[in-house]
Amino acid sequence: MKSYEHVAYLLMAMLKEGGKARFRLSRKSLQLISGRDVIKAALIRNIAEWMEGVAVILPLNRGGYVVISQESLEGIAAAKIGEVIPDWRTLDVDELRTRVDPGTDEEEE
Repeated sequence: MKSYEHVAYLLMAMLKEGGKARFRLSRKSLQLISGRDVIKAALIRNIAEWMEGVAVILPLNRGGYVVISQESLEGIAAAKIGEVIPDWRTLDVDELRTRVDPGTDEEEE
C-alpha cells in the first residue's frame, strides 16, 4: 500500500510526463496505483491535499476519476452570479432545485 504522497506524486508525474492537461483514471487503475482494494472518499481527499497547487482529482459520475492540472484551469473565465442569475437574492432552495433539476418538482397527490 502506497502513501497518499506517493500516489499523488505518481498522478502528478503522469500529468507531466504524459504531456496532457487532464486524464481519466479508472477505479481499478487507482486501486492498482495505490495498492488498495477499496477506494474511499478519504483517500481522494488525502491525495488531493498532496496535489494542492499542482492538480485536482475529481470523481466522475460514470465511475473513475479525472486528474486535471491546476495550470490548465488558470485561464477559465470568471462568472458573476448577478449576470448569470439576476434574481439570485430572492430565490429559495426549492426554486433553485427546480431550475437545476426540473424532475425533482414532483407533487404528491
